[in-house]
Amino acid sequence: MNKEAKILVVDDEGYARQYFNSILTDEGYRVTLAKSGKEAVNLWSKNSFDLIIMDIRMPDISGVEVLKNIRETDKDTMVIMISAYGDMDSVIETMRLGANDFFPKPFSSIEKIKIDIQNCLERRKLIRENYQLRQQVKGSKDLGKIVYKSKAMAHVMDLASRASELDSPVLIEGETGTGKELVARYIHEMSSRKNLPFFAVNCGSLSENLLEPTLFGHEKGAFTGAIKSTKGYFEASMGGTVFLDEISETSPSFQVKLLRVIQESEIRRVGSNKTTRVDFRLISATNKDLASLVKKEVFRKDLFYRMNVIKISVPPLRERPEDISILLNYFMDCACKRLGLKPKTFSKEAIAVLKTMPWDGNVREVQNMVERIVALSPGDFIGIDFLPPEYQSLSEKVSSLESSLRYVTAKDIFEHAYLKKLLSYARYDLEKASSVSGLELSTLYRKKNRYLN
Repeated sequence: MNKEAKILVVDDEGYARQYFNSILTDEGYRVTLAKSGKEAVNLWSKNSFDLIIMDIRMPDISGVEVLKNIRETDKDTMVIMISAYGDMDSVIETMRLGANDFFPKPFSSIEKIKIDIQNCLERRKLIRENYQLRQQVKGSKDLGKIVYKSKAMAHVMDLASRASELDSPVLIEGETGTGKELVARYIHEMSSRKNLPFFAVNCGSLSENLLEPTLFGHEKGAFTGAIKSTKGYFEASMGGTVFLDEISETSPSFQVKLLRVIQESEIRRVGSNKTTRVDFRLISATNKDLASLVKKEVFRKDLFYRMNVIKISVPPLRERPEDISILLNYFMDCACKRLGLKPKTFSKEAIAVLKTMPWDGNVREVQNMVERIVALSPGDFIGIDFLPPEYQSLSEKVSSLESSLRYVTAKDIFEHAYLKKLLSYARYDLEKASSVSGLELSTLYRKKNRYLN
């Protein structure tokens, strides 16, 4: 039995929460309690639970609605519903929606409840093991694009793998250059749509007059230069994936049209009154905080909720320095192979220096820097001297700052400044300086010889 299992208990009645809390903590499970459906949804969206035990009837959001919300994106978490006798219609409804079991009130024997919980957790364990086996089989395909070593990126790729199993919209957040499009392509390649088209559009690089016909298509004569009717990406994808990068840069009018596409699964080409059914998987990306843009009413709230079903946040490179060395070597190998050059390698000193860089441009900056080195460096061994000048100077500044932050260095700087000020005040009369400072005369002699001679 998995005693490390995380269980969420949701019930508006305190006695029920305490009942399950007592049973479950005695068994060694990690228990979280919620007293409303709204609180349950919030906890589930931020945490991973193995089992949720939830009352069907609650005053704010019912257990049925919470279950619907969960099952839209999460098929694996076990859910046991709590119901009163005589409420079998609701029980049947929850089982149809994907509940795994139910406990009637008043509760039966504690031993039976423990066995039912154990059985649910065993099923959860089997689902996980099957999932891991599928991922091992899929992982044998060398996608050759995303390399990492950090736990932070391992978490990102785990979320991407899980997202590929579903068909819900995905929102990928992250700074410029972190590899959001690569994550989107990974989701597509791992999904059931992998043999169908993948279209990527940078919404920030196209005006609305170009973005709309690119995605929706246009009819002949719809605008100047429209010499023939053309399918847009939504229509041409034919069951594939459409990736919209920099979605935050779109206009309010475009957001209205995109929302309709997501809701109705149909489009109307520019210059046409006819609607066409479309089938595609939407993945969006942004380097901005969409939630804050929604609060500022810059981005539509209803569209944000439609797009943000599965959210993946890609961390900046500065938060995962363990990935830097593997990225340096990977891009070096790729560049040398592409240019037909002998393999080049970074020295340990060069890698150590590059690990101290802030990498504001993230992975893209690493790739660009490596390609510069490959093109301009004559040798096969890349030491610090072969790094671009701006990286060498930045490294010196970082090293200087780190050195000044060492306690011994800071202490020396303080004592030197203090001694000069003290002796200037005492007009270099050491006895007076000793009296003013409280330092022994012998100590002052020693420090004067060390700092001022």
